[in-house]
Amino acid sequence: MKFKNFLLVLLLAITFQVKAQQPTLLPQFTFFKLDGKSFSNKDLKQGKQNLFILFDCTCEHCQREMKALNANYAQFKKANIYLITLDEAYIIPQFFNTYAKGLNTKANVTVMQDKNQMFIPAFLPKMYPAMYLYSSTNKLLVYNSGDGGIKKIMKVINK
Repeated sequence: MKFKNFLLVLLLAITFQVKAQQPTLLPQFTFFKLDGKSFSNKDLKQGKQNLFILFDCTCEHCQREMKALNANYAQFKKANIYLITLDEAYIIPQFFNTYAKGLNTKANVTVMQDKNQMFIPAFLPKMYPAMYLYSSTNKLLVYNSGDGGIKKIMKVINK
């Protein structure tokens, strides 16, 4: 786990140094739902905005933003919400029970693991949590890293 976190920090540092731009179109990806089934672009529910959030269960910023998302969930009902983590499966339910009880069981919320570590090279986040709101046509509407992302996305999501 420590090695994985070290690699994440190293990749984020390299990404920050080259000042890479976040993808303006939704990148190709394959993540894994908690039941082990793969989930890729072809599995996205069509006709809605798609919110992708990269989070870490031990990240205080992520914990605050998930609380904010859960508290303001009504404003996100019309979007598909995809919560992606590099964490091991056993810690994920505890995270939601502690910081965003019930959020992970909502019909439009899918929690996934990035077992192949695709998120960082594909989406180019700068820090945790990284949030990307894409239109129904897969164009980037809002990107945020760190604190304040939920408030920023709420201003755009229902326009």
